[in-house]
Amino acid sequence: MAAPSEVTALLKRGKRSVASYFKAEWSRKSGSHKSFKEFMDYLFDPRRKSIDDVETIDWCRWLIAGGSTYDEYSKTVRSFDNAVTCGLVWTANFVAYRCRTCGISPCMSLCSDCFQGGNHEGHDFNMFRSQAGGACDCGDVSVMNKAGFCSRHGPDRQCCHLAPPTDLLTVAEAMMPRILLRLLHHFRDSTKSTVYRDTFSLAMDDAEHFLTFLHSLSDMGAAMRKVIGLALTDQMSYKFLTEVEEMPDFSNSYFVESQKNYLIERKNMAIPKKDDDHKDIEGLSQNLVHDCLLDELVFWMVKYEFPEKVVTLLLSLLPDDHYKEAFTKAFVKHYSRISLVLVNGLKRTLIANRVVHISVQLFSNEVLALQMVEKYDLLYTLIVSLNDMVEGALTESSLQDYQANLHMVVDCSKEMMKEHCYWPIVSDLINLLSHKRIAHIFLSDPKLVDMWLDLLSYFQGMNVNHRELSQHVEFESETYYAAFSAELEIASSPMWSLISHCRSKDHSGNSMIMIKVCLEALQDWFHVSSPLRRTPGVPNPYQLSFHLPLHRYLATFVAQSIQYQNLKLEDFNFNENTLKALLMHPLRIQVSIAEIYCSMWVRNGLQIKGQAMTYIQCHFCYSMVDADLFLMQVCACLLDPDYFVKNVIDSFHVSNWLSFSPETTRSSFKLETEQELAMLDATLSFFSTLLGIRTYLGINDKDLTRLEMSTILCIADRQHSQLMDMMPERSGMTGHGKELFEPTLAEIADYKEPNLEVSGGLQQGTYVPKGFLWETEYDPVHTNLRALYRKDFQSSVDRYTEHVRQSGKYSGKTPPWPPFRTPKEINGTFKSLYKILHCKTMHAFLFTILHKALKDSSIPESVLYLTIHLLDLALSLPPPNTSSTVKSFSGSVPDKDYTEWFSGSCVLQNVREQIKDVLVPVTVAGDFSDLSTTQESSFEEIFQMAPSALLASGGPITAAHSGHLPSVVPVPAAIHVDSDPCPLVPIHPVSSSSAKHDTSLPKYESKGVSTDQAQRLCVPVNDSIISALIKLHSKLSKKTGSYVPLSMCKRQTSDSVIGDGPFFVAKVLDKMSRLSTDCAKSIEESYRILVPKDASSGKKRDTAKEEDRRRKARERQQKLMNKFASQQKAFMEQNPDTEPLDDEEASCSSSASESFTSFNTEQEYDCVICGKTSTSAADKTIGLVVLLQATSVLGHRLQTEEPISLPMSKDAPSVSPTTCASVQKNRLNSFFNHFEESSSQMAVNIGWEGGVSVQTCGHYLHLDCHRSYLTSLRTQDLSQNLAVNKGEYWCPLCRQLANAVLPIVPAESRYTIAKPVSKDPKQMVLDIAELMVNRPITCRSRWVTKAMGDVMEDLSNTTYSAYKSFSSSQCSEGIHLFVCSVARTNLELEILQRGCKLTPDTSVTRKNCFVPLMHVLSMHSKIFTTKPYTNLWSHMTGISCDKEDTSGGSVSLYQKEVPLLLKDTTAILIQMILTLPETFEIEHYQCLIRVLYNVTYIQALASTSCKFTPDEREAWRTKGRHNAVSTMEGMLSHVITRLGLSHLYEDMDMDKDIPAICQSVWSPHSVDMAVQESLAPFLRVASLIKYHVFSKELPSIKPGVTEFQHLCSYLELSPFPASDISHLTSASCVKWVTDEPLTIARAWCTDLANFANSHASDAKTLLLINPTWYIPKLIDLPHQYYRLFQVYNSKQCSVCGGVPKDPALCLVCAQYLCFRQQCCLQQNVNECVQHSIQCGAGTGMYLLVNSSIVVVVRGPRATLWGSVYLDEHGEEDRDLKRGKPLYLSKQRYNLLYQQWISHSFDRSCKRWIWHQNRL
Repeated sequence: MAAPSEVTALLKRGKRSVASYFKAEWSRKSGSHKSFKEFMDYLFDPRRKSIDDVETIDWCRWLIAGGSTYDEYSKTVRSFDNAVTCGLVWTANFVAYRCRTCGISPCMSLCSDCFQGGNHEGHDFNMFRSQAGGACDCGDVSVMNKAGFCSRHGPDRQCCHLAPPTDLLTVAEAMMPRILLRLLHHFRDSTKSTVYRDTFSLAMDDAEHFLTFLHSLSDMGAAMRKVIGLALTDQMSYKFLTEVEEMPDFSNSYFVESQKNYLIERKNMAIPKKDDDHKDIEGLSQNLVHDCLLDELVFWMVKYEFPEKVVTLLLSLLPDDHYKEAFTKAFVKHYSRISLVLVNGLKRTLIANRVVHISVQLFSNEVLALQMVEKYDLLYTLIVSLNDMVEGALTESSLQDYQANLHMVVDCSKEMMKEHCYWPIVSDLINLLSHKRIAHIFLSDPKLVDMWLDLLSYFQGMNVNHRELSQHVEFESETYYAAFSAELEIASSPMWSLISHCRSKDHSGNSMIMIKVCLEALQDWFHVSSPLRRTPGVPNPYQLSFHLPLHRYLATFVAQSIQYQNLKLEDFNFNENTLKALLMHPLRIQVSIAEIYCSMWVRNGLQIKGQAMTYIQCHFCYSMVDADLFLMQVCACLLDPDYFVKNVIDSFHVSNWLSFSPETTRSSFKLETEQELAMLDATLSFFSTLLGIRTYLGINDKDLTRLEMSTILCIADRQHSQLMDMMPERSGMTGHGKELFEPTLAEIADYKEPNLEVSGGLQQGTYVPKGFLWETEYDPVHTNLRALYRKDFQSSVDRYTEHVRQSGKYSGKTPPWPPFRTPKEINGTFKSLYKILHCKTMHAFLFTILHKALKDSSIPESVLYLTIHLLDLALSLPPPNTSSTVKSFSGSVPDKDYTEWFSGSCVLQNVREQIKDVLVPVTVAGDFSDLSTTQESSFEEIFQMAPSALLASGGPITAAHSGHLPSVVPVPAAIHVDSDPCPLVPIHPVSSSSAKHDTSLPKYESKGVSTDQAQRLCVPVNDSIISALIKLHSKLSKKTGSYVPLSMCKRQTSDSVIGDGPFFVAKVLDKMSRLSTDCAKSIEESYRILVPKDASSGKKRDTAKEEDRRRKARERQQKLMNKFASQQKAFMEQNPDTEPLDDEEASCSSSASESFTSFNTEQEYDCVICGKTSTSAADKTIGLVVLLQATSVLGHRLQTEEPISLPMSKDAPSVSPTTCASVQKNRLNSFFNHFEESSSQMAVNIGWEGGVSVQTCGHYLHLDCHRSYLTSLRTQDLSQNLAVNKGEYWCPLCRQLANAVLPIVPAESRYTIAKPVSKDPKQMVLDIAELMVNRPITCRSRWVTKAMGDVMEDLSNTTYSAYKSFSSSQCSEGIHLFVCSVARTNLELEILQRGCKLTPDTSVTRKNCFVPLMHVLSMHSKIFTTKPYTNLWSHMTGISCDKEDTSGGSVSLYQKEVPLLLKDTTAILIQMILTLPETFEIEHYQCLIRVLYNVTYIQALASTSCKFTPDEREAWRTKGRHNAVSTMEGMLSHVITRLGLSHLYEDMDMDKDIPAICQSVWSPHSVDMAVQESLAPFLRVASLIKYHVFSKELPSIKPGVTEFQHLCSYLELSPFPASDISHLTSASCVKWVTDEPLTIARAWCTDLANFANSHASDAKTLLLINPTWYIPKLIDLPHQYYRLFQVYNSKQCSVCGGVPKDPALCLVCAQYLCFRQQCCLQQNVNECVQHSIQCGAGTGMYLLVNSSIVVVVRGPRATLWGSVYLDEHGEEDRDLKRGKPLYLSKQRYNLLYQQWISHSFDRSCKRWIWHQNRL
């Protein structure tokens, strides 16, 4: 389309010029805007260019900027940003903050800048990673308190800017409607192709650049946001721009067609189905009306399924209040359409997140939300939308009679339910109901409440489980959790929001509306779910649904009304039928849970148990199980108690067990004996729970919080976060907020610091219940209710038992019973609940259990203590004021008809009444007199027990005792059997399956003529509750007459609840005695009958029998001990050399370190595989289990004690300190540059980086056993644990990782020295030279030699090739250098782990293996030594060791050799030790040390002299001329004189950067201290070698003695006795072998001077290398984690330049790395793995910034070590999920450090993975 001429002319002028022109035009009031309009028409014509045209967007930037650059303009506009609120919008994964202390709305959030700018010190805040996106609420007084605002936002903000100039925004105001219209045209055009919805994303991709431009405008601040907001909400502008009529020339046909397309799309957008009553609600109307650009933009946002760029753009404008109200109205107008998009959208999860992202910003403001509810019926819109969504997932209910059930329920297998598509709408509803006024609007509208409960009825009885009886289900559905989530989110969460606003008496009317509608809804549900049943609500016993939201709404609102609105139960007018119907389904759930735990639902799979556990889980319990219990408590209060108790008993299927009939009554439930007892236990537990749980019976929030918290702590010690998570909650509410949580926790629990386990494991801080809690507040009933697993309750009982035993409160042999307590005070209206304790049925129930427990030993103890507890409650809790009918009682009672038992409901009367016999109805046939046994049996079997046996038991013999069979009589009559207070053979009803276990089953049947007359079998009982309790006391205490009535003894009663079974039984009997004199008499009478006068003689006989039994047991024990002693003596005689093992030997078969010279006494070793004990022999060589690993710990030592500081700013440069490794590498390179390669490699050691550490667990095995063990491991699937192909294995004894075996050289394979040790020093020098020449190289055994070669190969393969050789040539000296360096590495590591202090009291955790390692290294050192060390030895001693040399000394100079004074004397020491025979004597070692000490001493003097100033050096040279050479002054003068002839000092004088020991004048003492410091590293290594090789124990350092003096004394260098070395100096330890020490010193100095003359600078650098290195440390981390997080969370990687998704910090060198990303990949190895090789030779420790976890990399493995940052409660916060403030744990960081320097990660960390180079 061609542009108008005027537009064409403007286009030629350039963008800046045109922009300036238009700005000037708009600035003039009389300016003409025609050209501007034409230019806009041209620029934004959709027919000309697409929306993503870069040129168009660039024109927009220039025009808005008005002639300035866009960046300059943005900066100017931003300077006028006077927004009250921040409004920063973010998307998912953005890190934000939430402060609960400052927040008014629970949805408040702050951006990082506003949080850091506000004062939140000591507040309850957390950092979180946003899931759905959000916006910063800083400055919004409706969301948070002013105190939490930053200085830039809020009404009182400091930077309150002036209004912008009028001409600054004029062009923007004129352009903005056209810019936004262009976006709408794009959406209109794109909708033509949206038949396939995947094109939505393509349309948004096209608009990406245009939307980015709009975002940049919004980012300019409040001034520009206001311009955009006005353009979006201007109705006139929208009408002018969109309402177009077609021109005669059709020039505007595009715009006409565009408008038509839009109107069609608007009309066709679907809405939820609705009633005619709701057609006038604007949000539910089919006819959408759009008044402004914003309305249409929201429409397209919904249509295009909430594109992120559009959502964030609209949200970014919310700080403008006018716009916010308009946007909220537009959002509400389209809300019903949104619900359909949530269900039908392509990316439902993203859509849901973005909907919530919007709605939470709009509906958190109460004023705005209330306006939407009142003006636009938002609540109706939400419920209709949610109802429409739910109705799309309905199915027919299978509850009760499937064919007759008319009810429809939600099908949770539908995608809508499984994906929680309803969540955004429910979230909005909860958000609205959190506002008090809106909640009251909801509750006061019966129509709205009715709609809501109609919706909830779809969830009533959903997810029905049908008990499988024949075979296991083929497929276990996992949709049950979707059902629980749906009820919790849709029903429970809004319920708690509503209830939270009904705590005033003024709102009782609202509560009554809800209760009334609930009852109506339940009646309807009863009718439609079982229309053909006469008794509605009776559930099918083979079905189970956990979902009863209508019941729970009724329960919670009734509880709320009673507790806070002073209503009574009578006010609700429940009728009896309704109560019975209400009871059935909650009771069915309780029964079903018991059935599930009795394995009656086992064929339904594990998911049914998962449902039962979810039902009582902490997030659901208040809304489900507690509400159900309360409803049943209400029913118990209002229903007849006998009906209630009988109904419960029948429902739990225990009626058959309670029956006295000898035959099993036919029942639909066939239970095994164990199942019957378990159901009986569940019945008693249900009654105890019903009477003891007070959650909704009037307990206040404080006491409830305390109860819940104590229950959790009694089960197990808990972390703070675990306590927070496990506290039951009212879903969506902060029921146990911090205002109650923290004070309660402080009262009832003690904090236990996070200790470290012995094995190196990490523990977190926990809270332990205080002692008084067990004694006064531990509630077994509540604990049992909250126990998710049965073992949880048992755990609480075990912990209680442990406490009462440790505290001395209980000392019994049997475990104490749980301390059941009398329930505390409840609301008076619920006290009628206790009437179920005071009814005949309950008393008969308890009596039957007690009676049967006396005869049946299989009854579990839990049944007994629950029965006693219920009896105690009946005595403790008074009956309600109800009159009861008392009738005469004969003692004969009908079986199962418990209303005919006893004379009344008074417990004190009924416990005294004796049940003489039970009349069991039976149907018989034939002649009654013809009785015969069913099978052949002996006389005794027929009559159950021989009369002689009865006589021995004492007491009168009755018909029942003597075997007379019970008579069968007609109904009107019964045979009365003689009364027997203690019948020995009661008749127990048992199932046929268990008849063989019950010897009391009568083995007879009646035969005769059949008859239709019902008969009664009279079963003798002759017991009362009192007599049964007395018998039970005797049975539990295993002592006849154990209970003595209060009236017959002077016993003090106790109110304690700590005791065993007899204690609690006695307590109940004592309470009866105190409450009633009649009971006291009855107890005494029963006692006299049950315990005859001759009982005392019986007691004596029992005592004698018990004593005899103990005596025989002692005799048997003594015989066994004597037999064991004789066997032990025989063993000692056969093994005379065996000595008792001490503690050290018990844990380790023998010490790994052995002396070189102790080979004459062969040591025996225990093979941990075959178990045999033997010496190491050539054919059966013993090996030491070792772990080889590469290490760079020594290389990270610094010459300062301060650790590396972590840079705490994003722009700070990376740190690169001078390390030991870098210094030693430069030293070796310098040697290579100036000297022969072979000489250079013999002058130093390597291994500072990539050295090999050798560790052992101290266990031994045969080498052939080891080979067999490895072979067996290769056949096993150990790919997850071991690299067996690389020689890895677990130590068979201690299971520590190992990968090699060090052979123990057999004694016969060693060579001895025949020549005696000479005392002449010169001869000693010659003898050592001879040993260097005539030394054996390999062992005598070729098998041992081969084993040593294998170990050497393992040592070489352990480290990386870059660390094994620093020379390009493959020479023997290079291999020799590696061999010697392995010894140096292990010696230096041990010194490091000893803290650089060689004392006996230094704790070294690892066992040492240096001697066997030295054997291996010594052999290979000899192999790779090309020439003996005699020339070097002669050069150091000044004595010629060549027999042909007649010069009398050796002071020759080396021309291409490294000067002796530049060599590492410690390296020379190790080389010479390894080249000598392994059996050299300690005198040889002393000579070697003395010679090397002299060399090191001269080195130290030369190095120190270089640090003098020229004047000081001249003074020392002059002063020492006249001193003897044996003094330090004399030798120092000589050294200065000789070196002064070179350029060494001249170059030194010109270097101003040379460090000095001190700034003061050098005194003799300071020089000596400097020399001693230089000598210390050599002395440490020499002492440690002596300690290992010659087993000379290290002495303790005496007070006043320095380390130098201590070590010199140990090495016998001191001329003074060990008791007087405090005056020892470095010079006094020098002892020359030659007679002319000046000559040899001159030769050494001349050698160095010659080198210095040609390379003075390098000579100076090499000489001044400081041998002192401090222990390496990990980097210095900040105390507060958030400081580290803020810097490194978004820092750019120096390698790839991007911001890592998972950044990591190396804790050794502070390097910033990309973790698990391929952006920094090198040779297919990810960056962190590569860095672990470069920095730690395969070991790396990385702090993951986004999770606070430390990851340890060890070779090919990696593990999550844990976190060194803990919160204030000593807990980790992995992945920062809780976002609590974290603080550096010095204890944990030190543990990590210790494991690093001790190389113990492999044995300390248990869970390793193969990282496969992907970290």
